[in-house]
Amino acid sequence: MDTITLGLIRLLGALPLAAISATTVNPFMWYVTRAAASSSYITLTLLVILGLARSMTRLNGGRVAWWLDETHQFLALLTAGLIGLHLISLLLDALIPFSVTNLLIPVAEPYRPFAVGVGVVTMYGMAAVLVSSWLRRRLGHAKWRLIHYLSFAVFAGVTLHGVLAGSDSSQPWMIFVYVASAISVGLLTFIRIFSAPDSPPTRAGYSRR
Repeated sequence: MDTITLGLIRLLGALPLAAISATTVNPFMWYVTRAAASSSYITLTLLVILGLARSMTRLNGGRVAWWLDETHQFLALLTAGLIGLHLISLLLDALIPFSVTNLLIPVAEPYRPFAVGVGVVTMYGMAAVLVSSWLRRRLGHAKWRLIHYLSFAVFAGVTLHGVLAGSDSSQPWMIFVYVASAISVGLLTFIRIFSAPDSPPTRAGYSRR
């Protein structure tokens, strides 16, 4: 048997092994990525809902309960942590070769470029909102409020990113999460925009004219 024939036999014999090894990459990180992404979207939704609830309470002259403030801050930290886990698991996932540059700059993405690019841009918006909350006293209420309006764009961007890039987007349970979240945030936003503060209290014994 000549050298060329022997080489072809070895090559053909190695192809199935290569194909098998390519399909046996440990999918654990991919599951972590999906779980972190879905969980962060749910906590983000709750975060926005609580933020709107706090805003409407103050608008109507009420005092926000301490547990509502604490829960809001906790959800902000939890959402940031889950997003961090989402990014780290993407770096460690062997199925799709993401680099640090891919996660920081929306250019040359290895997976669904537009959807991932939306996610990268939205991540910076979310970071700005979170940092402004921690620096609220230094920024002042007016600047903090202006930056906080980004929350609505962030929520819309994260929803678009999830729908277009998420591998679970076609699953019934995930569709329910997207629809329920969008309706809840949209309805509360509508109420917040068009709601007016309650009439200020009057002194006892006097009536408003």
